[in-house]
Amino acid sequence: MKRNIIIPLLIMTLVIFITLSGCSKKKPEVKEPNEKIEDTNEVVKEDENQKEKIMKNFKAIVESDNGPDAIIKYIEENIGKVSQLEGDKMISDLEKTQEKYLETYTDMLLDEDKESELMSISSEEIFFPEDKMKDIKNKELKEIVSKIFNSKYKLINLEGAYYPIIDYEKLKVYNNHITDEWKEYIAIKSIDSNEPAIIDAGLRITFDDLASRMIKIESFIKKYSEGQRYEEMLRWYGGYLKVYLGGTDNTPIADNNTKKIHDEVFDSYKRTSNMKNTVTSEIVSKYVSIIEDNNKIINDTVTSKITGLYNEAISLLEEHK
Repeated sequence: MKRNIIIPLLIMTLVIFITLSGCSKKKPEVKEPNEKIEDTNEVVKEDENQKEKIMKNFKAIVESDNGPDAIIKYIEENIGKVSQLEGDKMISDLEKTQEKYLETYTDMLLDEDKESELMSISSEEIFFPEDKMKDIKNKELKEIVSKIFNSKYKLINLEGAYYPIIDYEKLKVYNNHITDEWKEYIAIKSIDSNEPAIIDAGLRITFDDLASRMIKIESFIKKYSEGQRYEEMLRWYGGYLKVYLGGTDNTPIADNNTKKIHDEVFDSYKRTSNMKNTVTSEIVSKYVSIIEDNNKIINDTVTSKITGLYNEAISLLEEHK
């Protein structure tokens, strides 16, 4: 009797279990995931369309001869919505526009500051402090200076007047939206815009500091040999190298009377020549030998070799391209 009752119950339980198992196996066949994929594709497509529209509008702004301030305003509103490569394009075009407007802003500044008000406010500073802009009494001059600062320039004191230069330190604000290549480029350029190597034909930094800057640029050139700023950085390196090897009018490498090389300069050459695996150290090492063979006297015998060493350095760097 019990057997007759238990067997039907087991059969019923088995049927229920199989039924439930069958239901659970059918769940993955629900088409909801496909619908989500389609939705994601639509979002991606809309995102790409938005980026394309942003860059199209940006191109129109640049080509309409707008000043740096207008370009900066658009960049700050939109750079977070595009890729890092597109961010590079924005900053590249901004820099080109800044370079283009340097002469315009210089003329505007000098025309309006005929009374040298900026120098009277801050004649001892290399850079005109932004916080002293409030002291400018000439309303038109203050507006020009404000426009210059808002366009990410700074004002540098050269031969008794202030002139605009690009403030690369301010461009670091875009670092989260650009590639490593552009971050490193801006970092190198900001070193000089923060502390210019040469002012009024005089070297303002030590020869060791100048060598350090050359090494940084050399590293950039080798790393980004196919980059957008390769040629510019190659010229930048070459300019530094010529100064490092030959000095400047107001910072000669040797005593004007004895023609003997200054100890601090020669010591810097020795330190640089001992660096490993750099074009800079290889070239400077050859220069050290030339100087030593000439009893540390800097005359035409030595200086006539600088052009050849410069050409060799550039050629060696170009081999990495």
